[in-house]
Amino acid sequence: MSQAIIRMCPKGVKEQSVYRLFIAGLNRFLPGLCKRRYARYIGIAMLTAGSLYLDGIMSNTHAASEIRESGKILEVDDSEKAPVIEEEPTVTVSTKEYLPENEIVKYFDLGVYYQKQGNTIKAVEEYERVLQLDPDHAETHNNLGVIYKERNELDKAMEHYQRVVSLNPGMDEAHNNLGVMHYLRGEPGEAVAEYRKALELNPDNLISQINISLVFKAQGQEQRAIEVLENVLSIEQFQPEAHYNLAILYEKSGALEKAIWHYTRFTDTAGNNYLTLIGTVSEHIADLKVTSGEVLIRD
Repeated sequence: MSQAIIRMCPKGVKEQSVYRLFIAGLNRFLPGLCKRRYARYIGIAMLTAGSLYLDGIMSNTHAASEIRESGKILEVDDSEKAPVIEEEPTVTVSTKEYLPENEIVKYFDLGVYYQKQGNTIKAVEEYERVLQLDPDHAETHNNLGVIYKERNELDKAMEHYQRVVSLNPGMDEAHNNLGVMHYLRGEPGEAVAEYRKALELNPDNLISQINISLVFKAQGQEQRAIEVLENVLSIEQFQPEAHYNLAILYEKSGALEKAIWHYTRFTDTAGNNYLTLIGTVSEHIADLKVTSGEVLIRD
């Protein structure tokens, strides 16, 4: 069981001598059932930390240049897949006048490319070139907000997200992202206000509903959080983040069968977006089944 606990903890925690001593004491002095119980408590703590990780990932959006025609910011898969690029751009000679708009598209597309490659330094350079030509380029402000959020430079991220909202007050995704920034800055009231604005603009914005539930959970309003997440699943039964956070809430309340069911649904629906977390959750499910009596305990 101590190995199961170790697998659920981040690498930095595993390497701490205090943690090792704790595990040794747990193995030496506690009977088997108690060890299982404490392992479950530690598992809840580690998985609860993961809910914030999910919250951060949900807010990330990357825009492509062609969406300027629709006036919306496109959400794309934030997994580790490399962007699809058919060929390297080539230089051609043309007699057509080279308009500033062409420069904007070029620099913006390069910024998106570098951002997806993880080269945020180059991405910021390209985005700043865009803003020199068009200070009101909303997609660029949004993507800079994503980068600064990932760097934990929350003040800079907030500035860019606020600019997006001022440029596109009717865009629900922009209000959602601004809500995430308030949440990360420890401003739950402001976060909920932005999430509600997003839902007023788009009642089907499930991401904002999930984010509101995370605020309720952080404030100890766990029943309200459960109600919101259950409503999300009534609309979209394959929503992995909703299943994951519901599982945590049900486990904390002692409803282990419901927790196991939602953890299992998370592993079934998460796809390639949360590969590491799927492994951790799968191990945790096995431990919960022992704790809840679903499997026979053998000495």
